[in-house]
Amino acid sequence: MIGSFLSEICHQLPARTLAVAGVLLPACARCTGVYGGWLLAFLSYAVPGRRRIFLRHPSRAAAFLAAAAVVPGLADLLLTMYARSPLDNVGRFLLALPFGWGGFVLVAGAASWLRWGAPPERRRSLAELAASLPLLLIPPALLLTRLPAAAALLGMGTAAGAVAYYGLFTYLPCALLLHKRPWRPWRGAVIVAAVAGLAAGEILWGLRALAWVRTRFP
Repeated sequence: MIGSFLSEICHQLPARTLAVAGVLLPACARCTGVYGGWLLAFLSYAVPGRRRIFLRHPSRAAAFLAAAAVVPGLADLLLTMYARSPLDNVGRFLLALPFGWGGFVLVAGAASWLRWGAPPERRRSLAELAASLPLLLIPPALLLTRLPAAAALLGMGTAAGAVAYYGLFTYLPCALLLHKRPWRPWRGAVIVAAVAGLAAGEILWGLRALAWVRTRFP
């Protein structure tokens, strides 16, 4: 079911896909890393006791750390597109994890700026961001266990990360429309539910609809 869900956004070529305990993961190595890193960065924002926990922008030093994390994975992606990447599936996966993690931090920072402006109390410090880096060790540790349950966890994490990925980009124009308006719990719950639903729809039908439009209007 997860493989079918992700089939619209990943080529799922067996030669480019990691296997755990003989079970192929539902997405290629790079997608598994990107969406996994994105999900882990998303979860690192969920610190109890903070209001508007998912909308904080990084300080300048934290933004540099996030951007540095993106660069190796971006370089590997460009090599794959325009030349030949020297990495195997494990290497792609390991570079994609910080790529997704840093990408979330930067995009979430943009969403926070669009929604609230840039008040100092809403900044995420370098120390806070660095403290979330050990979370990136979880997916490689699951790979090393070689247990079927690890494959299931990685698959579910990839699907959840994909929803978080498309959801955050879907939220960006919404954040602009809500710029500096008062926060209300009910409004936040409605927005989260709507954005998650739209993200799932984009994954399931977005690329299929785009292909249909291209065939009708070449």
